[in-house]
Amino acid sequence: MAGEYKDYYKILGVAKDADEKEIKSAYRRLARKHHPDVNPGDKGAEDKFKDVAEAYEVLSDKDKRAKYDMYGDQWKAFSQGGGFAGFRPGGGTTTYTTTGGAGGFGGGLDDLFASLFGGENGGGGFGGFRSGGRSRVPTARPAANVEYPVEISFNEAYRGTTRTFTVTMPETCHRCHGSGTANAGRSKPCPMCHGTGKARSGRALFGGTCPQCGGSGEAQEVCPECRGNGQVEKQKRLADVRIPAGIKEGQRVRLAGQGPGNSDLYLKVSIRPDSRYERKEDDLYTDFPIPYTVAALGGEAAVETMDGRKILTVPPGTQTGQNFRMTGLGMPRLKGGGKGNLYARAKIVVPKSLSPRERELLKELAQLRKDEINVGA
Repeated sequence: MAGEYKDYYKILGVAKDADEKEIKSAYRRLARKHHPDVNPGDKGAEDKFKDVAEAYEVLSDKDKRAKYDMYGDQWKAFSQGGGFAGFRPGGGTTTYTTTGGAGGFGGGLDDLFASLFGGENGGGGFGGFRSGGRSRVPTARPAANVEYPVEISFNEAYRGTTRTFTVTMPETCHRCHGSGTANAGRSKPCPMCHGTGKARSGRALFGGTCPQCGGSGEAQEVCPECRGNGQVEKQKRLADVRIPAGIKEGQRVRLAGQGPGNSDLYLKVSIRPDSRYERKEDDLYTDFPIPYTVAALGGEAAVETMDGRKILTVPPGTQTGQNFRMTGLGMPRLKGGGKGNLYARAKIVVPKSLSPRERELLKELAQLRKDEINVGA
């Protein structure tokens, strides 16, 4: 009914926070189930198929989905351009634009529909074959940049390093050269249009050309190497990758042209923790032991830094947890040069056992200070 609100999430059976992959998977499954060719003469199935297609057309488009989520049953009023006529409460009519040309859904939806019966990953068509003729090979596009996680040690993050990494990434199938078909000469009649190249009754929404074979009437055998995807996973060795000193957790190193199809490859860096140090931006924090006598009387204590042991002068009466700033002994700064600071936290060490003489002296000290303790005989 005109103006009736349709819950597209409910139609596809997905949650409102479903991602693109979940939405696409649900559409494929329901489109197969309700397709008019699978349910000849079933008007109810045909109506459900159209609802499923409409739901996917909206939820697979970020802009349309955002408007739908924001405005609910009035979302079409906030879209502009030609396309299907929509209705809003009060009798007014508005329109929204489809992604394809004349005849209804198009663009990405046509391409997706053409692979519906070939497996969840867009593989071959019926019986291990995929469309041929008009060539279902996607129009060449710039390859998307790829991000790959790598791990380095805390010391490597401090000093910088040059490493070799081995990553697994998609690349064009060498057997089919990205077409997804095994052999252009091995074809058979398209199982959807039976070799006519024309859409059969019940699919007027998609125009007169068979969407599975693109009008060729033929289907080609799926490439066994990539299973129709046109890509395979391959390991790639990345030699002499420079990781700069001072890099932070989660930062990326760009390798221009090292990704699939000469795209950029980004290495996302994670850093193994060092139990001795806590890092906050470019500053480091560490604990250092200080004898209780030195803490009371003042003196010197050793602090382990990333550049070796350093001697720190501590004042009399130093308390546990007291911080001492050691300038320029933190992490290198990626921008601006120099280094952060190292903050050394005093950790007073009390001996677990005392010699008789030490015990005697401590008793005497306690009596002099009138410490409220029970001094044994």
